[in-house]
Amino acid sequence: MSDLWVRLRPLLLTARTLAVAAVMAIFRNWLLAIFSLVLSFAIWFLVEDVENPRIEATVPTEDQAPIPVEVVNVPSGLIVGEVEAIRVFVEAREEDVDELRAADFSAVVDAAQVRAGDVRSLPVTVTTERREVRVIRSEPSTVEVSVVATVSRELPVTVVITGELPSGFRRGLEAVDPPFVEITGREELVDSVDEIQATVSIAGLQNTQTFNVELVPRTSDGSRVTVTLSRNRARVTVPVEEALLTRQIAVLGGATGTPARGYTVTDVAVSPSPIEVTGPRDIVESLSAFVVEDADVSGAIAEVIESRDLDLPPGVSAGVETVFITVTIDPQEGWRVLRVVPTFSDTPEGLELAAGVYFVEVRLAGLEPDLARLGLDDVTASVSLAGAPPRFSRHQPEVSVPEGIEVVSVAPLWVELVAPPEDEPAEEEEPATDEEVESDEAAEEDEAGQ
Repeated sequence: MSDLWVRLRPLLLTARTLAVAAVMAIFRNWLLAIFSLVLSFAIWFLVEDVENPRIEATVPTEDQAPIPVEVVNVPSGLIVGEVEAIRVFVEAREEDVDELRAADFSAVVDAAQVRAGDVRSLPVTVTTERREVRVIRSEPSTVEVSVVATVSRELPVTVVITGELPSGFRRGLEAVDPPFVEITGREELVDSVDEIQATVSIAGLQNTQTFNVELVPRTSDGSRVTVTLSRNRARVTVPVEEALLTRQIAVLGGATGTPARGYTVTDVAVSPSPIEVTGPRDIVESLSAFVVEDADVSGAIAEVIESRDLDLPPGVSAGVETVFITVTIDPQEGWRVLRVVPTFSDTPEGLELAAGVYFVEVRLAGLEPDLARLGLDDVTASVSLAGAPPRFSRHQPEVSVPEGIEVVSVAPLWVELVAPPEDEPAEEEEPATDEEVESDEAAEEDEAGQ
């Protein structure tokens, strides 16, 4: 530190000596100093007037926004219509004129003397805080002010809730302060207001919160209305608490009993399932499914629908109280073997069918109810013996069945053809006597009597 002071000490002493000499020089020549200062200002003003002269101009320019006019001192209970904006004629430095904008000026009209229903042309007073800018006059110098009496109306505040709470929370009834506000304005505008809205977003909210929100007057179609409100903002308190848990729970049910012969259960459905239940979190979280009593399908041949009431735990509610079990019953596929007596055709000349019992074994498939209804007359078999040799021969019968029945297989039929026996001469009968005829007639009468 001492080394630094040793080095700086000569410089500080020199600076002090120069400062003292300058002050003494000014003191000894104060008249010359004042003259030099005045001369410098005069030269500066002269250069300024030459290079940046003061000019007159109308501002803002035509391509810029005009100056809005504020109407002040409006008597209570009155409202003024829209007032024409103005421009001003000013004197300013040439460089400053290009920078002037509407925001650099304040234009007011004093409406203290107006009355309801008046349409007056009032003078405009324009001021500016820009230095070296002088307002000469406004253009136009007066504006037309129309005045009408206001009307008032009290309306309730309507809270509009937007957004959704997180799962597991619920919202209570919101409170608003103030509950009513008074609107004032033109009669047609006041009459068009349908409600005063206070919009609150509760997205993600997990506890009770109070919002300070803007009050907006709106028409029935949602358009905003320009009127004066007794209160522009309201406090809206939205109660939020951890709610009863809501979950989707499956409902299970089945079928009991046996359908009618030839029918089978093809589907069991419970509707609605799953269902939405709400209740205490610990109870709802423990639920896995609701099991209802099975539907009885004993002897059923068609769809069975039965209702079941839900057995809900205490404190748990559901969107529905009754569910339906629908059991679909369809005919069962099966098979059956029939022995059918065939008919023969095209027997070769000189041959005949040997005495015996002939039948065709037919294996059929189809729905069990259709198979059960088949009779012997419903299935026919025919055998053509065309070209068959004497004695035994093997033939494939042709089988006809009702629609919906399928022929799975037909067993071949062995047929024996033989030559017909030769005819023996007939013995001559002796004519009956009268006693034999009478005896025969008597016997016939006895049989008829019996």
